[in-house]
Amino acid sequence: MMRPLLSIVGIGLCCGLLLAGVHVLTEPAIEANRSRHVWQLAFELVGDPFDPTGLVWQGDRVDLPGGIWLKRSAVQGYAGEIHLLAAFGHGGQLLGARVSGHRETPGLGDFIEVDKSPWMLRFATTPPLEVDAVSGATITSEAVKRGIRQMLSPEAPPAAAFAP
Repeated sequence: MMRPLLSIVGIGLCCGLLLAGVHVLTEPAIEANRSRHVWQLAFELVGDPFDPTGLVWQGDRVDLPGGIWLKRSAVQGYAGEIHLLAAFGHGGQLLGARVSGHRETPGLGDFIEVDKSPWMLRFATTPPLEVDAVSGATITSEAVKRGIRQMLSPEAPPAAAFAP
């Protein structure tokens, strides 16, 4: 009776150690890929590639050459946190925003990804309160709008943050 129980405990312990080891070994590569993804989104927002070497995030903000800065934020969506990245130009003008990570329902939450829907592009020209929510994904779209509104302060008042 004890032998099968010890076997199961031993197998479980080995599997747990194996999973922990894989996590430790792959964590640096996963973090490097996330960082590359964020910088790729930053290049899209700014319009030109720049050298991120030496750029350091100070809290949720990093200053880029040419008076542009990036800001990141995370808000609670329907299925978890939605990570946002926004670029701001002279006078606090919002140049654009992108979702850098999410776990929203595939199919319903896809509209927040620029390569699947133009919905996110509206924030470069329209104040967040005026961007319509997406039917069937109201929680997700409202969360993105809330996150972008949060990133707008205190750098610029919302009314002045958009191109005419």
